[in-house]
Amino acid sequence: MENYDTDRFNTAHFQSSVVNIHLCGYRNEKNEGDEDGNPPTNHWAAFLQYPSGGSARLDMAPGYGSDGLRGKIDLASKPYMLTNNAIKSLSFSPKTPITVQSIVNTINSKGRDRYRFTAEWEGCRYWMYTFILDLESAGILASGSGQATWQAVSYYWRNPSGFEPREVKRGRFY
Repeated sequence: MENYDTDRFNTAHFQSSVVNIHLCGYRNEKNEGDEDGNPPTNHWAAFLQYPSGGSARLDMAPGYGSDGLRGKIDLASKPYMLTNNAIKSLSFSPKTPITVQSIVNTINSKGRDRYRFTAEWEGCRYWMYTFILDLESAGILASGSGQATWQAVSYYWRNPSGFEPREVKRGRFY
């Protein structure tokens, strides 16, 4: 698991059942873009909810490699179902019983653990869309889950309310 950061993950949770997958777009408190003048976006992460109410957070984040554009999946155990810092969230229930390990195996088998962000350090929204589409294609999530994800990540969700279209910049899998 070379492209994972698991320092904050309890490995016993690999065998935990996942009862819901929550995609969360984080609040951009000041609605600020970046220092290069790019418009604001929301960072997105997934929370794999356990029956007990805790979760495993999957967060594809840039900052690695010589240019900082190589992504790594931050896999962390959380005591809550999903973050309370989300301004937008979607929830999907698996169609069949599934574990955290099975979801990680799906990510790895599709090469989704190897990802480069764009020069603007964007790409988490496209990664989340692809991740959900892969789970839909594998029969884990219902038909339409990918489309619902695309519709959500195609917007910037303003703080405290409102939204506006935002191009989904695509990193690349390698």
